Amino acid sequence: MASEVTGVATLVEYRLDLMGKFDLERLIRETPLPCIITCRSQAHGGRFQDSADAQLRILREAYERGAPYVDVEWEQLHRFPRGDGPGKIIGSFHDFRSIGWDWLTLAEHIHMLGADIVKLVGTASSPEDVLTPLAWLHHWPQPAIGIAMGEHGVASRLLAPRFPRAFLSFAAAEQGTAPGQIAAHDMVSRYAYHRLASAERVLVLLTPFPVPWSLVDTYRDKLAQDSDQAETLLLPLPVSSLGPRLWRALHLARVEAIVALPGVRKQPELAHCGVDARASAWNLRRGTSLHSDTSRVDPRLLTNLLHS
Repeated sequence: MASEVTGVATLVEYRLDLMGKFDLERLIRETPLPCIITCRSQAHGGRFQDSADAQLRILREAYERGAPYVDVEWEQLHRFPRGDGPGKIIGSFHDFRSIGWDWLTLAEHIHMLGADIVKLVGTASSPEDVLTPLAWLHHWPQPAIGIAMGEHGVASRLLAPRFPRAFLSFAAAEQGTAPGQIAAHDMVSRYAYHRLASAERVLVLLTPFPVPWSLVDTYRDKLAQDSDQAETLLLPLPVSSLGPRLWRALHLARVEAIVALPGVRKQPELAHCGVDARASAWNLRRGTSLHSDTSRVDPRLLTNLLHS
């Protein structure tokens, strides 16, 4: 499975709880990419049915055999002995019902328990919820993983590279192992994930579900035809609505401009942020907005938006 994403992914996670039988020594020795060894309990959304002690023994063996990264659920961290191995410990927390807890306090606690990398995962109930993990990534001083699961949390996965301390984002080799996961090949080929971290200019195209890829491709073609905008990266984000918290998340992600397609509701509360909710496109850097029919690609809209 890992060989299928070589050249696409930079890390691979082995979910031992989903694998049935496995040879841990061989898995670590022959992995084509640096790996994360995970054995997820049922309480954290996994399928491992044995005892917590058995789970801990497997993870300890992975660490002792030199796994680059071992994911340890936060309740187990105080029982996980740190040796002299080169591996890093990812201390993880998952909430499959909500996202509204104190991320900073929890992260500090997990870090104090011995995690090298803190991983916090909540569940988004609206597009506005992506601000919570992204704002935490913006403020947390060390490498970390912050994700909002579910259809409404997709933006947290796609925007992660815009935050320097985001250690990684997760994609699926084939079928997703968590709600809202995107296939690895789609992350790279359709969402241009590898370019997001270094892109100087990012234009976000807010789309309804599912993403209208033919229209996205047309927008990208028009950008490529403009010599001044050829390096602008267009990122489609499937969302149901745009509100103040999602706006703030896009601002933290250093997005230059936003275009909203028909079908994406613009919340009137945007006015509280000084944003014209009647507009269909905005330049965040300059604080300007435009009114246009975004269901078709008007080159003048892109020119005026990015040069306004």
